[in-house]
Amino acid sequence: MIVLVAAAAIQCRARSIGPGALGRGGAAGVACMLAAYRRDCRAADYTLSSFGVDTVRTETFTMLRGANACTIRVTDSFRVVPRPPRVLRRLLCARLRTTSTGGVVADRCTPAATVSLTTLGP
Repeated sequence: MIVLVAAAAIQCRARSIGPGALGRGGAAGVACMLAAYRRDCRAADYTLSSFGVDTVRTETFTMLRGANACTIRVTDSFRVVPRPPRVLRRLLCARLRTTSTGGVVADRCTPAATVSLTTLGP
């Protein structure tokens, strides 16, 4: 059993990508999450989203410190407005890291996956 401790979480700035070239939030939220991870896994939240005409795709990253490990909970959801969001997948990841191209990903996930904090996957 994994016990996670929820302290006062840092609210990292959300990022919106798309549609098209429209983007908001910049890289501040990703940098905030990475800094919280590197500072002994401080509790933090970050949201990456993309909007269509009547759709919203969202990945929410929640970092929690357990008794012996850091856990990044990822919730991927899709919404057709005005309906409520539908969860596409949930993951528990053990690490945040930078990539060779300068991006940031959560990896060592269950179920197996690598999730970008800067781009939405398929």
